[in-house]
Amino acid sequence: MICHKGLRRARLLFFIMLQALGAGVLFFPAAAAAWTIGVIVPGDNSYYRDVNNTFVSNLNREGYAGKFDMVIQKPFPDPISLSNAARKLVALDVDVIVTYGAPATLAAAEEKSRVPIVYAAVYDPLIPRIKAKNITGISSRLSVTSLLRYLSGLNNLTTLGVIYSAGEEDSIFQLRELLKLCQRRGFRVEAIDLKRPQDVRMALSGKKLDAIFITGSCIASMACSSITDFAREQKIPTAALIPFKTCPATVTLTASPKGQGEMIAEMVMKILNGTRPERIKADSSDDIELIFNLKEAMTMGFRIPMELVTEATRLIQ
Repeated sequence: MICHKGLRRARLLFFIMLQALGAGVLFFPAAAAAWTIGVIVPGDNSYYRDVNNTFVSNLNREGYAGKFDMVIQKPFPDPISLSNAARKLVALDVDVIVTYGAPATLAAAEEKSRVPIVYAAVYDPLIPRIKAKNITGISSRLSVTSLLRYLSGLNNLTTLGVIYSAGEEDSIFQLRELLKLCQRRGFRVEAIDLKRPQDVRMALSGKKLDAIFITGSCIASMACSSITDFAREQKIPTAALIPFKTCPATVTLTASPKGQGEMIAEMVMKILNGTRPERIKADSSDDIELIFNLKEAMTMGFRIPMELVTEATRLIQ
């Protein structure tokens, strides 16, 4: 008979074999680890990676270094891939699953397992949809209304391009919010449903837009360089709810990755030490960053009004 921990180690070895075969599973083993943590990072999103790096650093700093194995999955951000990633971690019988973004969290919750789930970077209005006994985490209070106000202060808006993904719940919710807001303000919305990042140039081709709003879609973030290139060609501003390192939007409104990583580390440590998830109150991040990309604005030949610049928490120059 194989003991529970021995069975788990056998499963971990199987997952290592899958990685070697190109199955997209990353495994970070620790000798004689007491716990196993499963992590879902949709689309290998750089923002989610930053949150996760802080999360791991905090665990190590608090004395957990060498005491946990970590299995990181980076599925394409579509419902089937996310469900498969969650199912693998449940089958592996990890001690806790950490999810980033609403789609990954909902996919893990739908498995209806007893494995505790700790989420981060979930769009706050979607929290009522993911409440369950084995789930807790940190949401992001981001104002689509505020970001639209900043964007409209950069250019006269008649037609707003909104890039979203119909397979990502937070992205759909944000699109619906924008449709209501723009209707009240007299803007026309050109909704662009992105199913694959490589389709973005074709989707944008021939569009006459005054600005582009990039929702929290992971697929959109994977296409950020092409979106930025199009915006430069058209000399129009961009706004985003997820920061893009290599090609920052003109204006970005986001929750601090550092703050979220620290908060979920505290939650995970409590769970590893026996506290049930339902006893850990879910929270929201109030550490919001407003980032203006002055360099990009200057490159495209327009200026960001000083009254908006003074509201920024960070400037890219």
